[in-house]
Amino acid sequence: MSTPRVLLAPTHRTGLAAALAAGIAEVIGRQGRQVRFHHLGVLPPASAWDRWEGASFLDPSLYGDGTLQELYESTTRGAQLSLLASSLGLLDANGTGSWTAAAVARRLDCPVVLVLDCRGWREGLAALVAGFNERLGDLNLAGLILAGVESQGHREVLRRALSGIRAPVVGCLYAGDGPGWDSPAPGPWGLPLAPEMLEAVHRQVDTAGLEDLAGQRGFLAGAARGMERGGDGPLVLVAGGRGFSPWSRDSIEVLRAAGAQVRRLDLLEDEHLPEETAGLVLAGHLWIDTLSQLAENYSLMRELRVRIADGLPTLALGGGMLYLLRRLQDPLGRSFAFAGVLPAEGELLGDLEEPAYLQVRAERDSLLLAAGETVTGWVTADAEIIAAPVSRSFPLSVQALGWPGPQLEGAATPSLLCSRVLLHLGSRPLLATRFLAACATYARDSR
Repeated sequence: MSTPRVLLAPTHRTGLAAALAAGIAEVIGRQGRQVRFHHLGVLPPASAWDRWEGASFLDPSLYGDGTLQELYESTTRGAQLSLLASSLGLLDANGTGSWTAAAVARRLDCPVVLVLDCRGWREGLAALVAGFNERLGDLNLAGLILAGVESQGHREVLRRALSGIRAPVVGCLYAGDGPGWDSPAPGPWGLPLAPEMLEAVHRQVDTAGLEDLAGQRGFLAGAARGMERGGDGPLVLVAGGRGFSPWSRDSIEVLRAAGAQVRRLDLLEDEHLPEETAGLVLAGHLWIDTLSQLAENYSLMRELRVRIADGLPTLALGGGMLYLLRRLQDPLGRSFAFAGVLPAEGELLGDLEEPAYLQVRAERDSLLLAAGETVTGWVTADAEIIAAPVSRSFPLSVQALGWPGPQLEGAATPSLLCSRVLLHLGSRPLLATRFLAACATYARDSR
């Protein structure tokens, strides 16, 4: 039997559904239950948990339906409840126009709880819900959560109006009491979740009723069991922890499925790499407010320079590429010396409010991609790099809607791939396999 699951999706854009799902996951988790939480769509830095321990995301823009299903089944295996959340409206297309939250729910055989902005609504809310129900067709609209309810009297008006809707109300959030429609999704600096927020969620959301709704689904045939929890292959360190959030827990699962032994590398606390390290992944989000602290870990940066120069297979994507620069300037104009693997300087102008998708083409062979292969990637920060970091032979080109043409991107050597663009390791079948093959060769030759 596959994991009971439920998607919290709003009528229109908000961080509330993700904030609620995070709070519900914490409340149920404290009862000793195993809960998994996924966000639909790539996350901006302000909403990106340290996904090593917590949230994952699913995004069909980056891979096909088969990989979507396999990633999901792998990361929820053994859980008693799976909570999914969307910041986009249930019927709204994502940034690439390739999927909606409703379409993902249908693919995953997942009942939906619709989160409603009730501010200013009265009897007419029933017509809105009926319209959603009609548009959803055979998708199970299993429940409703009301947000922005003004008073007990307002709640009673809404309750009567919705009495003819088959989906039960499993939550009622009063205005000014706990998270509201304008609440952001909790980011890494919002953890642990505030006790007042958790208390409000526990009091105003029927978590037991929500779990009942999660069982209102058919049970899909089990996905291919290719993504098991661990491997006995090369040891790969993945950067994470305070100061640097990993780009995708699902990509970490892909690494494990390919046979890697995976350990966290804390860029603030760890001063050395284990001697048996055979690969390094610096992919994710740099926290702007911890740049000065990251820059003080001289021992780790010195060792990274030596090991990468020695041929340690390394992926440096997003903030990872910025970390390898000689010097990085923050949005306030402060400049910090960093690892110096790339002989260039950069400026981190700020985090993007919404991630931007880019089409990526390999201009030559690299650790991940063969020349001519294309994938969809994404960026979460506005960053500039001054001068070509390694050579003028860029490994990638990128293209976005509205650009006059592709732009060259990144830096590479036979054992290093750097890009400001994040790539999901499930985007193509051989990405993790190629990287681990290089790691295995390095481990063998280093003995």
